[in-house]
Parts: sequence; structure tokens; C-alpha cells
Amino acid sequence: MKKQLFVFSLSLCALLIGLFFFFSKKDGEQNDLEARQFNISNIQSIDKIFLANTKGEKVTLTKEGDIWKVNDLYVARDRRIQTLLKTAKNLEVKQRVPKKQQTRIIKNLATNNIKAEFFSKGDLIKSYYIGSADGLTTGTYMLLIDEDSGENFNTPFLTYLLGFEGYLTPRYEPSPSTWRDLKIFYFPKNAIQSVKLDFPSSPHDGFTIKLEDGTYNLYHEDTLISKDSEHVKKYLLNFKSVAAERLLDKQKNDSLLNALTNKRPWFHLSVTNLLGKTSKITGYKKDMPKGSKNAIGLPLLLDPDRFFGFCLTNELAILQHYVFQSILVNRKSLE
Repeated sequence: MKKQLFVFSLSLCALLIGLFFFFSKKDGEQNDLEARQFNISNIQSIDKIFLANTKGEKVTLTKEGDIWKVNDLYVARDRRIQTLLKTAKNLEVKQRVPKKQQTRIIKNLATNNIKAEFFSKGDLIKSYYIGSADGLTTGTYMLLIDEDSGENFNTPFLTYLLGFEGYLTPRYEPSPSTWRDLKIFYFPKNAIQSVKLDFPSSPHDGFTIKLEDGTYNLYHEDTLISKDSEHVKKYLLNFKSVAAERLLDKQKNDSLLNALTNKRPWFHLSVTNLLGKTSKITGYKKDMPKGSKNAIGLPLLLDPDRFFGFCLTNELAILQHYVFQSILVNRKSLE
């Protein structure tokens, strides 16, 4: 009897210990599962995104109807927004950061990170920290934040996108200028009232195009050169979509601003739409560093690929010759 009681007690203890470890393991697995759920399956519900880094840069992206806005001021680049949303939806975990590396990775995340927050109708749906790439740049370190408590999970993970080689940090860049739609001219249906192009160094090359009585007429100063020219019609097609390459921070480019102020502009270009709104560019040629040479060793004084321009809301930008070469033509080519 005592022997049977002992065996029963031993079996009961074994069962209780087994149940304890089973449920403890279950809880651990559940916590680990929650800590790795970076992706947002219902991405179409997201209508606000906040990004900020440890350098003090931050940006708020807000959806208004079908358009995303940057800090409630500027239209956002749709392609860039869609790339971020696709990333947030398809984000996967490659592996948990090994324990021996966790202290180092968490320290790096604490000092150099981008925080991303995704909202839907005012509610915080997902938030996490984005760090640097792993040594092979095939994954990106991230740490999830508990939306309910606001506390960080303990375990960082190496994340990736299936089918994508590279790291994901640049997709979360919080600098507002990188998110802005930099289209200067956008006339997919040729809704142009007038175009005026002046070259201060060669005034005879300038011209004005005006829409008058349903036809586009070419002028030089106040002199009518041609009416309803095919050359002019083809020229206006070049304004379908023209964008700057990137914006420059005026506060970080004081010396450049002073140099451009004392320099004669290369051109002045203004385009007015049918509603009377005018978009302008003042362009300046870009000097190359002293000692620059071209492919055959000859001195290169001016940048053959890029130039400076004041555009959009009188902001300093880098513009590409390739984009503008069909627009910056002389009057003779349109006659």
C-alpha cells in the first residue's frame, strides 16, 4: 500500500512538473511570437506614419483621401510611400539575435535608430525601432515595441524582405525632403497657358509661348515669330512630368547660396497653367572641383550631369541636365 502511494505521489509530482514546464514553455513561445510580429497584414488601413531618428530628424506622413502629405504641407512621393507600406506589410524575421550579441545590438539600437509608428484612425497599430544592417547587409536589426504598454520587447531580430537583397533602413529615412514629391512641372494633359524662357547671357535665345484663341504662338520679346507651330506643340510635351533630383538644405549650404547670389543665372523658366498658377525655376551652372578632368583627360570646368536651381517654393535643388535638355532649348529650334 505504501509502495503504491509512493508511486502515485511520484507520478503526480512528475505530472505537475511536466505541466509547469509545458505552460512555461508555451508562455515563452507566445512572448517570442509577439516580439517578432513586425509585419502589418491590414496595411490598407494605415493612414498615418511617424518616423524619427536619434539625430532629431522626424517626419509625419498623413493620408488625405488618395493623397499622402508630408508634415501636412507637401504632397508626398507616391512611389516612396508605396514602397514603405509594402515593406511594412511583408516584413519577415530571418532570425533572433543570438544572446551573446543582444547586448551589443540593443546598445547600437539605443544610440542609432529610427523609430517607426503606424496609425489607423488615430490608433497606434504597430511601432518598432529600425537599426543597422548585419555584416552581410542581407538583413536589418529591429526591435518591436508593445503598443499597449509602450515598452520595448527584450529581444531584437534580424528582419528581411523575401526576394530583396539589401537592408531596409533607408526605406524609413525620416528626413522630410526625401519624402516630398519633387515634381516642378506636371502637365500630363498639356494644360499650359504660357511658357517663358530667358537666358541672361544670350537674350536673343529666349522666347515666350502663349495660348491664344486655341493655338500656341511663339514670341521673342513682343514680336510674334510663329503661330500654331508643330515644333512648339512637340516642345510642350516635354512638360508632362519634370522633377528635381533632390533638395539642398539652405542652412547647411550658406557658402553655396552666397556664391549663387553673386553669380549670373544660366536661365529663368516659368510655366503658367490654365488656372493662372505659375511654376518657376532659376537655374545656375554647377562648377566642378578644381583639377577635374573628363574621360580623355581634358579640364572639366562645369558639371556635365547636374546643375543648381531655385524652384518649388524657392528652394535650392539639384537638377539633372538629362531631364531638362529637351526644355532648355533656344528660340531658333522652335521656329
